[in-house]
Amino acid sequence: MSDARELATRFARTLDLFRDPTAKEEQKREFRALISLLKEEGATLTAQEGRVSVNGRTLDGGPLGALAQRLEFHAVSEIVIPPDAPLQETFELLRALADQPGSDDIATRLRASGAERISVAMQPPPLEPEPIVPQGTDGVSSVPLAGIPLLYHATPPPAAPADVPSIVQDSLSAGFSPATAATRPTGELMAELARRPDGPQVGDLLAVLGRQLETAMRQSRVAQVLDILTGVVSAEQQVSDATRRRQYSIALKRMYTKSVLEAIAQLAGAPGHRDDALAALRRAGEDGVEVLLDLLVAAPTVEERRGVFVALTGMKEGTDQLVHMLGHHQWFVVRNVAELAGELALEDAVPALAQQLDHTDERVRKAVALALAKIGSRGAAEPLRRALRDKSPEVRIQAALGVGGRRSSALAMPLVVAMEEEADENVEKELMLALGRIGSAAAVQALIKFAQPGGKLFGRKSSALRTTAVEALRLAATPAAVGTLEGLTADGDKNVRAAALAALLDLKRKPT
Repeated sequence: MSDARELATRFARTLDLFRDPTAKEEQKREFRALISLLKEEGATLTAQEGRVSVNGRTLDGGPLGALAQRLEFHAVSEIVIPPDAPLQETFELLRALADQPGSDDIATRLRASGAERISVAMQPPPLEPEPIVPQGTDGVSSVPLAGIPLLYHATPPPAAPADVPSIVQDSLSAGFSPATAATRPTGELMAELARRPDGPQVGDLLAVLGRQLETAMRQSRVAQVLDILTGVVSAEQQVSDATRRRQYSIALKRMYTKSVLEAIAQLAGAPGHRDDALAALRRAGEDGVEVLLDLLVAAPTVEERRGVFVALTGMKEGTDQLVHMLGHHQWFVVRNVAELAGELALEDAVPALAQQLDHTDERVRKAVALALAKIGSRGAAEPLRRALRDKSPEVRIQAALGVGGRRSSALAMPLVVAMEEEADENVEKELMLALGRIGSAAAVQALIKFAQPGGKLFGRKSSALRTTAVEALRLAATPAAVGTLEGLTADGDKNVRAAALAALLDLKRKPT
C-alpha cells in the first residue's frame, strides 16, 4: 500500500516540474514515478484551508501546502484518480493544474481532452446575494436618493452581472473581510481581470486581490502571492487609460510591502518561479533591487548568493543602492557587488570601484579590476591603469580578461603601456589577447610590432609571446592584422609560422 504522504509529495513535486518548461527530463522521471504509485490504488485528493487530504488522510508541511494552494487556486475541491488510470488523462490533469486559470475550469478542460476515468469536482460558485430593492411607502420601487449608490436594481441592465462578479459584490458589502475574500477562489478574480483589464470593476477586483494576497502571506502561501502579483502586473501592461493605470499603481503600491518583496525575492533563484519573480521585482523598481541587495548581504551560502546575483543582473533599477554597497565592510559583499556592476556595465559605479583598488583583500581587487575592464569606458581607463600595476599578477590578469571588444577602445593605450612595464609572461599574454579583442588601429599596431622578430618595442621576443601575438592578431582580424599574418607564414620561427598558418585558415573558414 502506498504511503499517502509519499504519494502527495510525489504529486506536488511532479506538478511543480510541469510548471517549469525547461525541466523536461525531470518531468519525465517524476511523472513515471508518480504513475507507478497510482497504478495499484489510485488516489483521492482534496484541498481545504491550506491543507491537502489524500485518501482520507489530512497532510501538511513541506511542498503539500503549495499543492493545496494550487488546487484552491484552480477552485478544485476534489480529484479522483482511479487505479491504473490512462497515462494521457493523468498528464492532461497535471498540465491543466500547472497552467494559469482560464475561461474553462479544470473539470471542463479534462472533459474536452476526452478524459473519462479521472474526475474533478470544482468548488461551488459563491451564492449571489439577494438584490436590494429600495421600497417606497406604497411598496413600489423608489428612485435612490441623490449621492447614495444603488448596488442592485430591481431590473438590472443586461451587462451588470458580467461587469460585477459576485465576489466583488461581497467586497462591497458591510460584512466583507479579508477572511471572506480568502474563501473565494483567486482564479475567478484573475480570470476576470485578464478578460477585462480596463473594465469598470477593476478597482473592486484589485481591492479583493489585495486582501487575498495579505491572507496568502499570513499563511506563507508565497506561490499564490506571486501568482496574484504577476497577474496584476500583466493586466496593468494591457491598460492605456491614465485613470485605470493609476488604480493599478495604487493597488500594487499597497501590495508591495517589504515582507512581500522579501518572499518573492526568495523565489527568484528557483527555476519554476524565476521569470515570474523577476517580473514582479522589476515592477517594484528600486524597492525590489533594495530587497535583493539585502539578500545578497545576508545569503549564507555561495549557491544562495549566486541565485540573488542572477536575479539582480536582470534588473537595471536601483543604481544608487548598488554603488553605495561598494563601501560595505564585508569583503565578500564588495566582491559580489563589484562583479554585478561589471555585468551591468554600470559606468556610474566607476568612482566607487576605483576606491576599492586599494582593498586589503585580493579577491576584492580582482573583482574590481574585472568590473572596470568590462565597463570599458573612458572614465574606467585611469582606474584600470592602477589595477594593471597591482602587486598581484592575478589582479592584473583579471584586468586583462575583462576587456571585451571594440567598445573598450579607450583601454587600448593603458594596455600597451602596461605591456611595456609587465614582467610576468602570463600577464603579458593576457594583455596581448585583450588588445586583439579590442582590435582598434592602435591595438593592432602594437601587436604587429610585437609579433615581428626584430622589434624593440617591448625589449624581448620569446617564441611563446610571439605566438600569443599571432593569436591576438587573429582575434583582431582587421586588414592590417591579416596582412601581418600572411607575412609571418614565412617567419624563421617554426612555432610562429604554424600559428600564422592556423590563424589564416581559421579566418577563411569564418563567414564574412
